[in-house]
Amino acid sequence: MTSENQSAQVQQARDLGAEERKAAGELELGAAAIPMMVAAIGLVVSFFLPHSGVVLGFDVLLDTEVARKYFTTTPERIYSVLVVLGVLLTVATLITRTTAVAFVTWALSCVQAVYSVFSGWMRQSRPQELAGEGIAWGLAVSIVCSFLLAITMSVIAFRRTRRQHEIASERRAHADSDPVLRAQQAYLRSGMTPHTTTDVDVVDDRRQRAKQRHRQG
Repeated sequence: MTSENQSAQVQQARDLGAEERKAAGELELGAAAIPMMVAAIGLVVSFFLPHSGVVLGFDVLLDTEVARKYFTTTPERIYSVLVVLGVLLTVATLITRTTAVAFVTWALSCVQAVYSVFSGWMRQSRPQELAGEGIAWGLAVSIVCSFLLAITMSVIAFRRTRRQHEIASERRAHADSDPVLRAQQAYLRSGMTPHTTTDVDVVDDRRQRAKQRHRQG
């Protein structure tokens, strides 16, 4: 192989690496954008729906007098804040379409989904002597949308785009055209065989040398 061919293959490998890094930083939402928008809209609407009895979602978020009167718990307030952050990050993911934002949204949506169950459990397990009611349908909608968002972001964040699959195919084709890479792949596929033999004959003469020292002594 000439030096020009080697340089061309090295440059091609560098170009593929740069394209792969660029493709890894971009999202391909496709049809997944629809459940994302549905979840975000549902979470926003839940703030205007009954959270529990006469307590609305924004009462919990703003910690109004109505929320305090009916003994809204701290996990419920934390969950309402997470919902706001989740909606904002979902919108940012839809606008930027970057992997970094998507992973942040995925992590927050998973925490939000867990807190949605915790919030509903706290509302249902309240002592009977406290004023207020159980889960209203606004909180139920919010819980369903939180799980929908978490599942959708899990698919989006860990799914490889079409361009990434194309680059992987190009890498395999490039590896097949390079004899050095072919040899490396063949070695890795065959596994590492430990070198247990030696071409040098080693004789253990320690006892004989010890006897000679003993006679001399």
